[in-house]
Amino acid sequence: MEYINLFIYSFTSLFIIMNPIGLAPLFYMWTVNNTEKEVIHILKRAAIVVVLTLLIFGFFGKYIFNFFGITVDSFKVIGGLLILKISWDMLHAKMSKIKQTQKEKEEMSQLEDIAVVPLGIPLLAGPGSITTTIILMEHSTGILDKLVIIVSILLATGISILILYVSEKIVMALRTSGINAIVRIMGLILGAISIEIIWSGLVGLISSSGMLG
Repeated sequence: MEYINLFIYSFTSLFIIMNPIGLAPLFYMWTVNNTEKEVIHILKRAAIVVVLTLLIFGFFGKYIFNFFGITVDSFKVIGGLLILKISWDMLHAKMSKIKQTQKEKEEMSQLEDIAVVPLGIPLLAGPGSITTTIILMEHSTGILDKLVIIVSILLATGISILILYVSEKIVMALRTSGINAIVRIMGLILGAISIEIIWSGLVGLISSSGMLG
């Protein structure tokens, strides 16, 4: 049951942050003139980029912490605030500027290959999903925990890619209002998760400081 709960928590967190439903109209706009074969090629490359990025940061995040002298608890607080900002934007049905600035969005229209930038990084594997992966991996206590998180990364990425593959159908079926409603609901869930992460980090920092006696 413990592993099931870990899987649900990690998969839900990553999938909501990736926000493929919210990205569907954008991806459809970028690839509307591409053939199906080209779209599949883009999505395959994006999936590889996302998985590799998250796994690299997940497994080597602790070394980054050690190098900069950062504790997991302090990273939880700032990471939770970052995720809270993303969830706040989702509640207002906006593309978070943490993921992509307006200038980057304008430069994007000039790029021929969107698989790596911006689709892979920073839209799917952005600061929010990277932060979540690092926290999950640092919180895991054994090999099975890490395997569950890896499966969550693979599944969240795979389902996100499938959703983007049918982006045209989603756009036509849900329209803007339907997509915005779903994004807002996911933003609400993500906001609750971010508060839990922030609280966990704060409690850890207070405990380590000896303020609780």
